[in-house]
Amino acid sequence: MSRARNSGESSYEITLGALGVALAAQIPTILWGGPGEGKTSVVTATAAQLGLHLEVVLASVREPTDFAGLPVVNGGRVSLAPPDWAQRLAEAERPAVFFDEVSCAAPATQAALLRVCCDRVVGDLALPPETIILAAANPANIAADGWELAPPMANRFCHLDWRLPAEVVATGSSRAGRRRAYRCCPTTLRRSAGRPWRRSRPT
Repeated sequence: MSRARNSGESSYEITLGALGVALAAQIPTILWGGPGEGKTSVVTATAAQLGLHLEVVLASVREPTDFAGLPVVNGGRVSLAPPDWAQRLAEAERPAVFFDEVSCAAPATQAALLRVCCDRVVGDLALPPETIILAAANPANIAADGWELAPPMANRFCHLDWRLPAEVVATGSSRAGRRRAYRCCPTTLRRSAGRPWRRSRPT
């Protein structure tokens, strides 16, 4: 018998809970699901509930330099300039970034994104160590010009299957329903939202 049946929770609610735990633990997480199933909406709503500064970056329309940095010559030296979204994250108190349509990004772009997800470094700019990393992707066989994630990229994420139930879509047709459908912060995450994010990383 599945955990959902034992606990009375739907698989959707369990996924929301897992997403909340991953957010609280600041584990890079990727949501896998079909197009139009509310992945971006839920991430955006959750970030708003937690008071996070969220940057949404469409990986599908980005070039490798958008993650690896743009070479700039200054005073006879070359530096890798970060894009605006990374500079805003570096200045934010509670930074979070959501890379959408990752499976539509070409392999060269995924390779450049790898260091961002692994080391939280964009070009020559180090993001705050507490920066939350989230992503979403469609399976390659249903994505527009889709690509499989390279193993080094896939290994950097906690992978969650995303399926939006029909009743959630129906409930979300009203303003009050949207608030209920996307209220996805578990108790542990709500407690974490009341104090600054801290992350102890092995040295």
